[in-house]
Amino acid sequence: MTDDTGQSKKDEERRRHFRIDDVISVVANPVHIDKEKSQEFSKTVASSRAFSLMENQNVDMVDDESALPKDPDNKKLFDMMNEVKAKLDFIINQFMLEKEGLHKPEKKFVNISASGIRFTVDYAVKEGEIIDIKLLLPTYPPVAVFAYGEVQRAVPLDDGKYDIALEYLNMSESVKNEIIQYAFARQRESIRRVKNKDNHE
Repeated sequence: MTDDTGQSKKDEERRRHFRIDDVISVVANPVHIDKEKSQEFSKTVASSRAFSLMENQNVDMVDDESALPKDPDNKKLFDMMNEVKAKLDFIINQFMLEKEGLHKPEKKFVNISASGIRFTVDYAVKEGEIIDIKLLLPTYPPVAVFAYGEVQRAVPLDDGKYDIALEYLNMSESVKNEIIQYAFARQRESIRRVKNKDNHE
C-alpha cells in the first residue's frame, strides 16, 4: 500500500527544489548585523512577500456583465473610471518599483528555485551573511518578490565578484508558490521553443 502522505511530501520537496536558469532583475544588499544577531535574525525574520504588478490593467472593475451600466452615458463614465484605475495602478506600480530599486535594476544570470537562489555580486560576501533580496520575476503580469536569504556558499571569482548561493529565510508558502509557478512556466516555455526549433529544421 502506497503512503499517499509520504508521496505528496516527496512531490512537494521536488517542486521546491526544482531549479531553472534565467536572466532576471535582481537587487541584493547585505544586511549589516553582527554574527550573534544574524543567527537570531535568521530564526525570526518572516517578511517575504510577492505581488503581481499591473494585475488589474485592462480588466473591467466588475466580473458580472449584468452589473454593467445599460445607459450609454453611464457606460462611458464607467469605461473612463476603468481607464483611470488602470493608469493609477500603473503609476503606483512604477512608484513602488522605483522606491525598491527595481525600476532599472541590474539584470543577473540566476539559478533559482523555491528554496534558494544563486547569482553573482560585486562585493565580498561570507558564508552565513544575510542578504536582502528583491527580484522581479518576468511573468505576465510581472511578480515582485521581496525576501531575505542566508549565504550558504560564496566563491570569489577572478574579476573580483563573488558567486553566491542563498537559502531563503522563513519564506511564506504563498511566495514559494509564486516562484514555483514561474519556474514551471519558464520550463514549459523553454521546451516549447526547442520543439518549435526542431519542427523548423
